[in-house]
Amino acid sequence: MKKHNKIKLFNRATPIEYAEKISRQLRGPDIYIKRDDLTDSALGGNKVRKLEYILADALEKDCDTIITTGGPQSNHARITAGVCAQLGLRCILLLSGKKKEVLEGNLLLDKIFGAEIIYAGTWDFKVIHKKMETLKKHLDNHGRRAYTVPLGGASGLGTLGYAECFSEIVKQEKELKIKFSRIFTANGSGGTQAGLEIGKAVEHSAKEIIGISVLFKKEKAAVYVKQEIAEGFKVLGMDPGKEIKINIDDNYIGEGYAIPDESTLNAIKLAGSSEGIVLDPVYTGKAFAGLIDYIKCGKIGNKEKVLFIHTGGYPGIVNMTEKHKKYFEGL
Repeated sequence: MKKHNKIKLFNRATPIEYAEKISRQLRGPDIYIKRDDLTDSALGGNKVRKLEYILADALEKDCDTIITTGGPQSNHARITAGVCAQLGLRCILLLSGKKKEVLEGNLLLDKIFGAEIIYAGTWDFKVIHKKMETLKKHLDNHGRRAYTVPLGGASGLGTLGYAECFSEIVKQEKELKIKFSRIFTANGSGGTQAGLEIGKAVEHSAKEIIGISVLFKKEKAAVYVKQEIAEGFKVLGMDPGKEIKINIDDNYIGEGYAIPDESTLNAIKLAGSSEGIVLDPVYTGKAFAGLIDYIKCGKIGNKEKVLFIHTGGYPGIVNMTEKHKKYFEGL
């Protein structure tokens, strides 16, 4: 297996915590939470693991400018901006849509971290990625050394972060003397699940990985995950040997991306009031709502031990609409 350099952006294995009160209230399996919201850099989240490898590659190539994309409230954009500030790199965010009049949530943090923000005027990320390449060429022609990072850090190098995370989980299982039958994670651009699947294959594990889609229908989501798995194995110089089966559930998208429904808000309330853990309305809230529904529908046995990966996203709470915030007023 080919080794790749990485920069260290957090200094420990993120903890796995037993959600005892939630497990008791749901009368289901033992639920554990992998706290990847505690990955330190720029308020933390799953993108930090990916950027450890991606930005190491950028630095090896003597790049001085990082270009990436996402929505106006992108966690990936926020973390990239924060890490670039740490490393002394110029960060340009080519965000989807039109300019926002109000700076709040992740968008405000992007500015605090010193990122330059350009609005692409479109939500078509194929078009935006082409714009990123055009911008890179322009900067390179004017004496800069630019490096483009795809949406969500979803790339072969990016998958290495969660391949490594899977191995970290296996080690922690031994330390905690437990064994997880299933791992639940939110699936957006697909890189986190792809990395976990690579790690599972490397470790020869039989765990079921369930990606709760928050963005795409499962057929489209699976295309991205499979592509990133293939890129990840290529980066590692490995042959997966056989096709990897992928489990993606798109039943919890609700009205659409970043629009929380009642089950998402219930999940946020349950995690907060029971364990003091903040889920976000875009990713982890929907994914945890999916896990709760699996338990209530009897899809998971009461004696199982299940791991939920908390991928971060705190600023999304601040950016909820007044309508969604009012849900919590009546509780």
